[in-house]
Formats: sequence, structure tokens, C-alpha cells
Amino acid sequence: MLVVPLLGGIGLTGSEKDLSRKSVAELIDDLTAIDSQSPVINSGTFYQGFIVDNSPESFHGGVLGIAPPKVPPQMSELVRRGASGLPELIKHLDDKRPTKLEVGNKPSGKRVGVDVFMFSYFSDQYDPRARAWPDFGHGTMGKNFKGAYTVKVADVCYVLIGQIVNRRLWAVRYQPSAGLVVNSPIEAPMLVEKVRSDWGATDAEALRNSLLEDMHVVALPKGVSRAEYTDRFVNPALARLRFYSPETYRALQGDDLRKRKAFEVAEARERREGTR
Repeated sequence: MLVVPLLGGIGLTGSEKDLSRKSVAELIDDLTAIDSQSPVINSGTFYQGFIVDNSPESFHGGVLGIAPPKVPPQMSELVRRGASGLPELIKHLDDKRPTKLEVGNKPSGKRVGVDVFMFSYFSDQYDPRARAWPDFGHGTMGKNFKGAYTVKVADVCYVLIGQIVNRRLWAVRYQPSAGLVVNSPIEAPMLVEKVRSDWGATDAEALRNSLLEDMHVVALPKGVSRAEYTDRFVNPALARLRFYSPETYRALQGDDLRKRKAFEVAEARERREGTR
């Protein structure tokens, strides 16, 4: 399944232009207003995509039949900022301010995605900078909780960092069957230290180099096909490279150019199929 970059040459709307004038700190303050699930903070499904706009996402797993939610514009704008926004996002990984979004077992009539979760727990599952497989399959922490969980600003910042650097830092995710996992840097402070260690010194050049590294397969993990690796790392890296470093994207040569062309063909095909 292709990870489609969500830019596509679409111009900014008036409201998006207003957001583009805001500082990163102001946009992070605006995260407290989030009141609905998004493709990257979702208790019922997994979606793949690069959330620089509201183009359709690719369904990756979870409960069937749930319509893809929209991306809050302040989240999209923070991802647009790329490496320049990383220091402030990392700074707010201990930001306990609540959003208006609750996930988990809530009173009847207020549930989103899954009618009833059979279990829910806090974890410290982390997708490291050093490419790993599976990318969120393990954690050392497992702390059950009941009822609803209010998503914090820190949780959203954690997710947005993952969006920028091409890692699945999923603060809220569905766990088959009928389960909910919350990887919150508030509940699991070890996540903060891992992010700081991996990405704390990342500027635009370091981000570009990391994305280029993601395109290069050194040794495939046991049981992982080249197509799976391409879907997980190569195509998402190309999507981000095209947005954050278009000159580098256009100048790709050799095998990297072959990967870019294959990515563009697959992207065009998926867009055609998505419009049927």
C-alpha cells in the first residue's frame, strides 16, 4: 500500500494562509482546540499518509467501514514547518494541557470508531531512528486503564514529530481485536528521552540525510520483503523529501531515481483508483 504525500500542488486556503503566519509556539497552543480524531490520532484505524493537506489517506488496518477523518489544520501546518518546528515540538513533549479529544470507552452516544474497547493500556512503544521492524510491536510498559483518555498536547506533538521525521510515533492506535493503546510521553516519560536522543539535534540538512538513508536498504529484516520495506520507509521518505528538499528530490540519480519514478507511478495509480 502506497503512502501518498498529501501536497499535490494544492494552494493554501485563506484559513491556511492565516495559520502560515503563526509561529510554531502559537500553533502548538492551538492544539488544545483539537476535538476530533484524525488519520494519525485514531483509536479505530491506521491510516498512512503525509498530513500536509487533507488529501485522502491510505487505509492500513483497523476497523473496516470507518470514513477517514480530516486532519486539523494546525497539525498540518506544524508538519509543513519540517525541521524548523522540531525543537519546539520536542520542547512540548511534557505539555500536559488537554485537548478536547477523548478516546476510549465513553458514555453511550459519544463513542468514535469502536463501540466498546475490550481492553486499553498505556505503553511505551517507540519507532526508533535506527530503522526497526516491526516499528511499534514492542514496549516495556503496559499499564491498563479504564474509561476514556483525554489526549494531551504532548501526545499530538509526539505524533507530529513522527510525521516530520518519517517514523510511526503513534500516540493513539487501535490494537486488534477491540483494543486501544496509548503511547503518551506524559504517561511514559521514557518516550521523551528517546525522541530527544534520536531527533533533538535535527536541522534541515540532518532531516534530508535521514530521509535519504531511509531510501537505502542495507539488510532486510527476516521475513520482510523489499515491497514491504518500500511501503514502510522508501515511499514515505520520498514524499517528505519532495516537500522539504525539492532540489534534492529532483536531483536523485541512479537507483534513487529509479525508486523515485516507481513512487510517482504508484502514486498516480493510487490517486486514479481513489477517484473512482
